[in-house]
Order: sequence, then structure tokens, then C-alpha cells
Amino acid sequence: MLRHMENKEVIGDSQHGFTKGKSCLTTLVAFYDGVTALVDKGKATDIISLDLCKAFDAVPHDILVSKLEGHGFNGWTTRWIRNWLDDRTQRVAVNGSMSKWRPVMSGIPQGKFANDTKLCGVVDTLEGRDAIQRDLDRLERWARANCMKFNKAKCKVLHVGQHNPKHSYRLGEEWIESSPKEKDLGVLIDEKLNMSGQCAPAAQKANHVLGCIKRSVASRSREVILPLYSTLVTLPPGVLHPALGAPVQERH
Repeated sequence: MLRHMENKEVIGDSQHGFTKGKSCLTTLVAFYDGVTALVDKGKATDIISLDLCKAFDAVPHDILVSKLEGHGFNGWTTRWIRNWLDDRTQRVAVNGSMSKWRPVMSGIPQGKFANDTKLCGVVDTLEGRDAIQRDLDRLERWARANCMKFNKAKCKVLHVGQHNPKHSYRLGEEWIESSPKEKDLGVLIDEKLNMSGQCAPAAQKANHVLGCIKRSVASRSREVILPLYSTLVTLPPGVLHPALGAPVQERH
């Protein structure tokens, strides 16, 4: 399936989610490298962050399979995927009471779906602002046609660059709220493209992790410290690694 998508160029270069050799890091670097280049040239630029509402639950199975067929996947492959999606049921439990089992007609098992996207463009002229609005209108029509909805409370506009006119945009019938700073894939970006708001908490977390290791682990060898540190920095706040439950003594 991956070879087919690559050969038929099903996925564009701007898609980084679930793409070989690409990640959250590559999309951040590629996107903001382009934005920074525009701002350095004195171009006012608007960045619109978009979020699909309950994307993991809302993808209709029939539409998904029809899209695969439209991209030239053979019948054996599409039947295999449909078989994987079909005959799934679910029910709801509330205070010990159970609802009836109902068929699951939409949603992606295991959550394999990229639901965040960004739209940006130069807005020094009216034509540039109109182009962004046309793209937003196309995205809204696409969402309706595919039985999807945008979580409009989470869709924001970040205005960057000097003399930015701070134009207002619509998504459907609702205006998109402007924001002086926005978190993009976990990285906090402000309207001056300054990441100091991201660096300070990251440094604080790193120092906290190092302090935990220093107090709890006797060894200072690279073989012990590096894997432990790498694991700890990815844990959610407030979660302790089992290794830090008590001081660890290492013998050589």
C-alpha cells in the first residue's frame, strides 16, 4: 500500500503525519522555515491552525474505502480493509446500566488518523487574504462532503510579520478567533515567531528530571543516566518512573 501511494503520488509533500522519514519535527522545521523566510522579506503572513472534531471517531468507513478505490487500490486490498473495519460493535455503560450493542459505522481503530493541519499565506494584499478565505471555504465543503466537522473553538489565526492587517476569516458561518500565541504540535509559537515561551518550561522540566535522577540514582555512568533521562522527559507531568521509587545502587 505504501509503494502504491508513493508511485501514484497519492500523498503530497506537505503531508508529514504517518509518512516515512517524516515526523512532527520535520513538519515544524519545514513549515516555520518557510514562514520565517517570508517574514524576513517583510511579508505579513497569516497562519491558521485547524483541528477536526473527533476525527478518530467520525471517519465514515464507506467514504474511506471509496477513497481507496478512487486512488486505484485493487479489490483484494479494499476488501481486506473493509473486513478489518466491518462487524464492530459498541455499547455504553452508565452507573452499571448497559445500552444495547450498536454497529460502529465510523471511526478508525487504533487512532491512525492525522487530524491537525495548517494553512498559511502572504496577506499584504487583498488578493492574498481572499485566497486564504477561498481555501477555508474549500476545506469547509470538503468536511461536509466527508461527514466531518472542524472543532472551531480550537481553530485559531496567528498574525505574523510587520504591518500585518490582522484580517478576519470565516470557517463556514463562524469567524475564526485570532490568538497572540498558539501551541503547534506541542511547541508554543507567538506572533513574533519567538519560542522563548517554549524554551523556559522545557528547560525547567529538564532541570527537574536531572534533579530527580541526581537524588535517586547513585551511578553517574552514561549507560545508566542517558536511557533514564530519555524515558523521563517523555512521561506526562506527575508520573514517576519506577526506577525512581528508591535510590539505585550500581555495582561494578
